Amino acid sequence: MRKFLLFSFFILFGMSLNAQITSGAKLTSNMKGKDIKGNSYDVFADLDAGKTVIIDVFATWCGPCWSFHNSGMFKYLNQTYGPDGTDQIRVYGLEADGTTPLNHLYQAVQGTASVPSSLGDWTAGVDYPIINDHTYNNLLKIAYFPTLYVIRPDRTVMEMGDFRGRLDIWIKAMIPTAEKDLMFTDQVNEKTFCKTTIFAQRPNVINMGTTSVSTVNASISFNGEDKLVTFSKPLGVFQQTTLNFGNTTLEKTTEVNIKIEDIDDVAVTNDEYNEITGTLYRPLTTEKNFTVLFTTDFYPSETSWVIRDNKNRVVHNQPNYRPGNEDSFGGGGLDANKEFRYDLTIKDEDVNCLTMTISDQYQDGMPYFGLEHPVPGVVFLNSDGDVIKPKMESDFVFEASTKLYISVDFTSSLEDQPFVEGLRVYPNPAADILNVELEIKDGVDYQLFITDLMGKQVSDISTNANFIHVANLSTGMYFLNVRTKDGVYAHKFNKI
Repeated sequence: MRKFLLFSFFILFGMSLNAQITSGAKLTSNMKGKDIKGNSYDVFADLDAGKTVIIDVFATWCGPCWSFHNSGMFKYLNQTYGPDGTDQIRVYGLEADGTTPLNHLYQAVQGTASVPSSLGDWTAGVDYPIINDHTYNNLLKIAYFPTLYVIRPDRTVMEMGDFRGRLDIWIKAMIPTAEKDLMFTDQVNEKTFCKTTIFAQRPNVINMGTTSVSTVNASISFNGEDKLVTFSKPLGVFQQTTLNFGNTTLEKTTEVNIKIEDIDDVAVTNDEYNEITGTLYRPLTTEKNFTVLFTTDFYPSETSWVIRDNKNRVVHNQPNYRPGNEDSFGGGGLDANKEFRYDLTIKDEDVNCLTMTISDQYQDGMPYFGLEHPVPGVVFLNSDGDVIKPKMESDFVFEASTKLYISVDFTSSLEDQPFVEGLRVYPNPAADILNVELEIKDGVDYQLFITDLMGKQVSDISTNANFIHVANLSTGMYFLNVRTKDGVYAHKFNKI
């Protein structure tokens, strides 16, 4: 799975005012004057000099503005791409609340009924100009605090609100690399499922080139089998559209790959921006014992989870973890940013699916962790300690709750199915060839193939054979599958 470059997590927007500039529109008038240090600024002069301009429009009392400010995004962009970096951009902060006194930019101030507050020193560590002028609100059509704009030298504007934490999109918006260039703004919706699932992928793409595009050829593949789809949707610069690939029914763990093949009949070079991949997992346990590794974020007391079987019986119930005292919301403490291990047993025989529901009291998932912390989420292990479901982004990026699934199959004897009357495989463990002695009811044709513990096919299919090659398999546990017109029987073996 391609990981998005997230600079900070879930910064909510503040006050709503009116309708902002539509991405792809042009900046119609100049911004020119003196910043709070008395230095001159001239946005049109910057643009005419070939520089991209980015603007952070904020208010000193705005909590989400303060969060974004402290993320260091603009400071990083200025240092990397500004005058002391590659010299491709100019950065401005714009305090746009006309009721805010100038001194509120320099210190935290408790607000009153008539004077707004300030959350801190907005100039500390800032090496780009800050402007204190609310008269630009109409020109910039400020809709929210914060409002974040990228303005290219041709005066084309992109409103960055939906992508404020996406460093990769900031860079593409500021510094275009191709005349026709589309990039995905989301990823493959990874999830787990039991027997089957409907895959309905409709990824969004945005035009990050310098001209409009008309036709896009894109492909989607499932475990390497490609399907090409043509989308004829005129798309202007900085405009978005959805690529609808329709629905596909999946029955096993499946690798999904989606990529842009060509734009207006010109082939593109696939990179991390116009290609996305992911996995839809069918975690499978064939024994009653399995393990859950659960990792919390900084606010453990908000999180609880429960596992139920397909009869709604509780397999394990984990109430909220212990709160900390590092802030007023229970942050930190002994249970924060920590992995917990649970060895669980399925007690009943009539189980074919387990559902794990993770709930968050504050309805914002588990996104609070730093680079020094383990990523929150869930890992499922089988009884041998093999991973059958890794951590996924959807484990921690959710609101009130999220669901994970484990497929269960206790079929382990010939009496459980009617068509295989006798089966012997040897040697077991096998190194190169697995021999198969088989008795099939009524002598019907059969196929042999091998799957891993997640149900993914890892061998070719052999028809009416009495052996199957295993030399290319990694060491571990697998299933030899016998398939006839009446169904599939799976027999476990080990590869050495």
